[in-house]
Amino acid sequence: MIILHQKIDKDIKFVMDAREKLKTLIREYGGTQKVFASMIGTTQPTIANWMAQNQIPEGGIAKICRALPEVSFDWLTGNEDMPRRGYQDEPAVNATPLVGQPFYSCMPASAGQLIMGDDNVTTERIHIPGVRATSFFPIMGNSMDPTIQSGDIVGIRRLENLAYMRPNDIYLIFTRDSERMVKRIKNINSNDPYLTLYSDNPSYEPFKILKEQIVVVSKVVCLIRNLE
Repeated sequence: MIILHQKIDKDIKFVMDAREKLKTLIREYGGTQKVFASMIGTTQPTIANWMAQNQIPEGGIAKICRALPEVSFDWLTGNEDMPRRGYQDEPAVNATPLVGQPFYSCMPASAGQLIMGDDNVTTERIHIPGVRATSFFPIMGNSMDPTIQSGDIVGIRRLENLAYMRPNDIYLIFTRDSERMVKRIKNINSNDPYLTLYSDNPSYEPFKILKEQIVVVSKVVCLIRNLE
């Protein structure tokens, strides 16, 4: 998760411009303009236009706030006193309110190692009361069998940085090479530039990746399995 609220000195207030904010969001949510645009329900040319104009329009702020509830409205607007309701789209007649967290049905994570493209990204939503997941992804591959099986859906919660990882938990790791993989972390050494990733399936050997190659790390907090 991006930490968007920050302690501000009483006499100094630093506010990033819209272009830098968009760069931050794109880096943290998907890595490309196309993926980020799909996440918030718009198009890549629209995102490119916002960046060129160095301005996020009111409707764009509303889209980001609805699709990514963990992103701070105050950070987006640069004005902590501005009322949130001023940036909400007018609801359509008979519109169904959005419930739940995004489910990226066409962006499967790999219980193994799989390079994902940006094409055909679609977003649905999943609502499970009491579960603190920020998004959901389908799983492909069997390297996490029997804990997580191909076809399962995992709910994840984004971490601020690697320091918040705990031994023996399972994480979804997104790298600079656009790899999405679900692995268990057994040992965490802050002085080691590498992170060792483990599979629950004994047929798969552990392997290491450079920590600097990790763009986003999220803890797996929920598992959904079809029993039919």
